[in-house]
Amino acid sequence: MTSPDISVIIPAYNAGKFIGDAIGSVQSQTYQNFEVIVVDDCSSDDTAAVVEALSARDPRVRLIKSPENKGPGHARNLGLELAEGEWVTLLDADDWYQSERLERLLKAAVDTNVDVLADNQRFVVDEQGNGTTLLIDYADAEHFSISIEDFIRGDRVRRNSRNLGLLKPFVRRGLLRQRGIRYDDARRLPIGEDFCFLLQCLRVQKKMTLVSMPLYNYRVYDEGMLTKRQTIESLLDWRAMHERMQASFDPLEDPEAMKLLVQRGKDIDRYIAVRKLIEPLRNRRFGAFALAALSRPTSLLLLAADAIRDPAAIRTLILRRVNRQQKQPSA
Repeated sequence: MTSPDISVIIPAYNAGKFIGDAIGSVQSQTYQNFEVIVVDDCSSDDTAAVVEALSARDPRVRLIKSPENKGPGHARNLGLELAEGEWVTLLDADDWYQSERLERLLKAAVDTNVDVLADNQRFVVDEQGNGTTLLIDYADAEHFSISIEDFIRGDRVRRNSRNLGLLKPFVRRGLLRQRGIRYDDARRLPIGEDFCFLLQCLRVQKKMTLVSMPLYNYRVYDEGMLTKRQTIESLLDWRAMHERMQASFDPLEDPEAMKLLVQRGKDIDRYIAVRKLIEPLRNRRFGAFALAALSRPTSLLLLAADAIRDPAAIRTLILRRVNRQQKQPSA
């Protein structure tokens, strides 16, 4: 079998509902010299069975079973270790590619002579595609360059917009092997891995190419998927991961990046403080909210400031779970 040019890594946990569509979106690519590595993170549903059936019909699809459930970062690292392509890229098990994604990213890599790329994303709000938004809607060029400082600035915390940390990387595998770049897998819950992974790449390359066309479809209407879930525990893990990344930077070597990372850490702290206050409201536990407000008056001031500055974002945070509960079918 000819060695693949591109390795597509799909970490999967209880993704039986979507994994067939995710793999199918890779199989239907206009560029066909690829391999698909699905890493099943000890799913309890039919994820593995679905992948095994697809693999039996297409040898380019490989199923790897993690010996224990250790989270998406660990699953991605297992995939990276087994990848054979010159390039590696990621796909969440509940998302899917546009048919020309691999071809266009590979062409952009050649045209711009870089080892790190990503593409614009389309956020699919519901099953009918209503209200679909883009990660970046201001680009007027086919592709453009992003510096490490631009990337950190583009992943600001606590704003009512999408962040560059959601980008799914397309990276030359030799760069990862040479520099020992891996996903942070020190904890299980999934938030922020791609930001830290890309940041490690940019410390080496200093810039990346971003393709303006939205070639990656990001599903946001099924919040039951682990890869889309945010809890207070996952936010605290996110903060710890940020601290680990910040500690690895040399302030003399990357002074501006370090300054931006310090500010990002403060923004994460602020966001978590507000979320701890909002959680009781989202669960309609008004007594618990009052108690939390009395015990953390500073957080109440932050919430009030955010409500004044960006009322739509705060309203979304509070009402998202209430709306989801109202849409649940009755038993």
